[in-house]
Amino acid sequence: MKICGIIVEYNPFHNGHLYHLNQAKKISQCDLLIAVMSGNFVQRGEPSIIDKHLRTKLALQKGVDLVVELPYLYAVSHADLFSFGAISILNHCGVDEIIFGSEINDSNILKEIALFINKNEFNDRLRRKMKEGYSYPKASSIALSYLTENKIDLLSNDILGIQYIRSIQKINKNISFKTIKRIHSNYHDETIKHEKIASATSIRQALIRKEVIDNTLPKETIEIIKNNHLHDWHDYFSLLKYKILSCQHLLHEIHDVNEGLDKAMIQNIHHSNDFNTYVSKLVTKRYTRGKIQRTLTHILNHVTKKEVDTLDRYNGPKYVRILGFNKNKSSFIKTLKKNSSIPFVTNITKSNYHLLKLDLRVNENYHLVDHHKERKIPIIYQD
Repeated sequence: MKICGIIVEYNPFHNGHLYHLNQAKKISQCDLLIAVMSGNFVQRGEPSIIDKHLRTKLALQKGVDLVVELPYLYAVSHADLFSFGAISILNHCGVDEIIFGSEINDSNILKEIALFINKNEFNDRLRRKMKEGYSYPKASSIALSYLTENKIDLLSNDILGIQYIRSIQKINKNISFKTIKRIHSNYHDETIKHEKIASATSIRQALIRKEVIDNTLPKETIEIIKNNHLHDWHDYFSLLKYKILSCQHLLHEIHDVNEGLDKAMIQNIHHSNDFNTYVSKLVTKRYTRGKIQRTLTHILNHVTKKEVDTLDRYNGPKYVRILGFNKNKSSFIKTLKKNSSIPFVTNITKSNYHLLKLDLRVNENYHLVDHHKERKIPIIYQD
């Protein structure tokens, strides 16, 4: 049995995702396609526009065989920890290879950079640049440019791809990897530039503005969007503001709140009436928008430094939670569960609650604005 893994958010599932999914199946010729997917809060520090169970349903309808969840502490994190968590889970699922989108679309170049980043010379220069006030992505780009004597302006998919490769090297070098060329749009595009394929960012912004963009989405996504609440930081800003003002003396205890950042957050919250204005006031040369939004997500969900330390995230996830699967592949999935060294969670029970309690808590916060409840069992799809 050949197993292929992909790492996704599907926020929401659009035509570009469908292209990637179909290409992954074509390239890998796998018997089982597994997607590890972020939960209700995603890597850029945002609530997912539709919840994880609806996104799971879409993934299964369009050809994924098994959807498993990337736990909150990995999903809402910087690129290297996000990647480490995702590759760890796919390794526990027994994948033979992973396939990811890439702007460069050259596996050899990405592997060379990934190996180069592990060198002490790179890390020394990276630390120096970060001390000068540069963000991690910018400091990495500067360090690579200097040491390779080339201007390397890595884009989002390639940055993640390099971290996937580094994680493979740490976790299981037997996992192979291939890339798929990203087409027609860039990750951070804020406007729709192509008739059928657009970035998830531009699609989300268009949806929040209530624009008709049906040509960029599969019909299944359109149907779900029409019938469900669309989540956005605007829904949560009053809750965030209350949290910051009422717990300002405790902000320094929250995960990812660095020294001085708590003071800036308190100072600026009084003069901000919407989330985007507030974030813009906090972004600096050192702190990217993604870093700020992830930190605010941790504040909203009251994720403390102490709590994170007890979860020992640097040794990888301690479980695999199944969000949904294709019933026709049940026998394959039973084999995965049997051979795994960590538990596969298919139902929330008293015996596994301690593993899931952080994710269950943040899911309750996510659903404060739509009053839905956490689904306890996987979605079973049959084509």
